[in-house]
Amino acid sequence: MKITKLLALAAFLITLNLSFSMAQTNIAGVYRRSSGNPEGGNSFFIFDDHKFVVAFFGGVIAGTWHMENNKIHFKPNVSEHSFYIYGRHNKELKDSSKIYFQGFNDRPTFVGLGKKQAEMPLMKSVFNENPNCVPYPSVAKFGEIPAQLLFTDLPYGNDAPKRAMYAFDNSEKYNDFIAYYIKDDRDRNPFDAELKDGKIYFGYDDKGSAKYPLPTAGEDFEFIKQILAAPQSTEKIFYNPFYKESTADVSDKRNWKFDEGKNAFINFLNYVEGEENRPNEQDAYNKMNIVYQFNLLKLIQKEPKAFSKEAKPLFVAKCN
Repeated sequence: MKITKLLALAAFLITLNLSFSMAQTNIAGVYRRSSGNPEGGNSFFIFDDHKFVVAFFGGVIAGTWHMENNKIHFKPNVSEHSFYIYGRHNKELKDSSKIYFQGFNDRPTFVGLGKKQAEMPLMKSVFNENPNCVPYPSVAKFGEIPAQLLFTDLPYGNDAPKRAMYAFDNSEKYNDFIAYYIKDDRDRNPFDAELKDGKIYFGYDDKGSAKYPLPTAGEDFEFIKQILAAPQSTEKIFYNPFYKESTADVSDKRNWKFDEGKNAFINFLNYVEGEENRPNEQDAYNKMNIVYQFNLLKLIQKEPKAFSKEAKPLFVAKCN
């Protein structure tokens, strides 16, 4: 009798757990929010595996979610560091170097190549104040190969004691770099929403957002799939010669081979000799026939540090 009761209780608990799981996954779908301006609102893509993506004008946020009663708790993915830099050997640059700066116009940022002034690191502003009409790609050339690269930014409120100086080791003597700046956005803080009558209510919204089916094909589907598959950090990245990131599988020997002379992966089925030197060729930016591998530089120090600043920025980005 006791065994029968235990089995019945176990069956009830399993049923309860399945019902709870189904309730949890019932929120999976697309929820669209209007902002009331021409730039549009945002779209929440919520998935059964407790991941979410928010797509909005000029950006995207990914993260995880969990549910307690009718409250949905969203936790955006937050980068561990503000700066990352990747490098490769470029024979054409010889004893000089260049850096492609990505995202550095989002906030006052500074770069240094290890020089000092008055015993303090000598830094140069990457952009002028309040840059607009930012050039693409933002690439600066230098007449040396730095042994170390330094980066820092200006946080909210110009709070100097919180400014961290990042120092990256370049013992590999790379001379071709891609640098990322990831600002500490306030909109990356965790946030909550309420599920009520099949709608999700964010903040003070009193209308709620209805659920639509998740895409299973098309541009939205491919875009969201790439966002969810992207690692939080990676040891290497791949770009074509015109600074478009590549997701090609260069390990596929049926289509790719490594060219030591170019220090690049070549799609030998489609590559045309010298195409990396023809940026004005039709659709050059989108071609993925030659791809360069950039390797992550080691972060050797991250701490607040005072510095001297050069007068002129690397880039002056102003609309005419």
